[in-house]
Amino acid sequence: MSDSGWNTIDSDAGVFTELVEKLGVANVELNDLYSIDSDSLRVLQPIYGVIFLFKYGKKDREHAKSNKPITGEYDADYQDHGLFFANQMIQNACATQAVLNVLFNVDDANLGEELNNFKSFVTGFDSEMIGETLSNSELIRCIHNSFSTPSLIAQEDKPPSQDYDDKDDGLFHFVGYVMKNGQIYELDGLKQFPIKHGECHSQDEFIDKLPGIIHNRINAYDASELRFSLLAITNNKLEQARTTGDEVEVAKQLDKRELWQQENELRKHDYTGLIVQLLKNLSKENSDQEWEAWLQKGRNKTQEAIASSIKRG
Repeated sequence: MSDSGWNTIDSDAGVFTELVEKLGVANVELNDLYSIDSDSLRVLQPIYGVIFLFKYGKKDREHAKSNKPITGEYDADYQDHGLFFANQMIQNACATQAVLNVLFNVDDANLGEELNNFKSFVTGFDSEMIGETLSNSELIRCIHNSFSTPSLIAQEDKPPSQDYDDKDDGLFHFVGYVMKNGQIYELDGLKQFPIKHGECHSQDEFIDKLPGIIHNRINAYDASELRFSLLAITNNKLEQARTTGDEVEVAKQLDKRELWQQENELRKHDYTGLIVQLLKNLSKENSDQEWEAWLQKGRNKTQEAIASSIKRG
């Protein structure tokens, strides 16, 4: 897999929401999930799909070599079932591709002109060819890269994940979960086929069953592996609040989007040089005790920001 032309972007609800909006998708946003349970999903419904981020490691490589999913079973006839599925051909594209794999399977999604044209063009292609076409899309690549942080530090190309050894050095990987044609599917671009996880015929059933499916996946890993996160793909909550006339919720959603916008703007700048110079100046002018006090103050501020973010969510 070549990474040429595709940069790494953050796993962040605000990033992905603005990304899909720039691609022309209407009335869709992504929201962080801080708990894997049905109640958390139900609060955000309608749920179009869920993005699962995890550390791709030894167990994943073992199953990839034997061409087996860790949980669930392959659906080799997925094209006959009307399922869109693209293999991942570019390593750094996996975040955007996971989101698109889900959105292209949402029957009533308003994808916009560009993505509708893309979907029509690749209809009938196999999963590898769709993945190649997606990877070569100038529009999708440019919008994806607009959310990567510029770096003044040169980095060597990363080796493909399958070449990593058995140490704790795998890459993070994104997969999608979606309900389609009476089934819950896992869409993993590194797998040969979509993965079926059982029958599902309604939004309520999807919300009830999905946490168990994800917990089964997590339980398949070593008990010490805690690096997982979830994003729910939902309707636009600001527009929903405006439609229902809920002014309190409108204000909350406006605050959330203002924060997203501020954070996304910050991602476009590289503060490496400034930070290095500030650290040099601080280390010269302060004693060890004063330096430790600065660090502790920073830790406290970080914890307060995290708590505030969770409370807002």
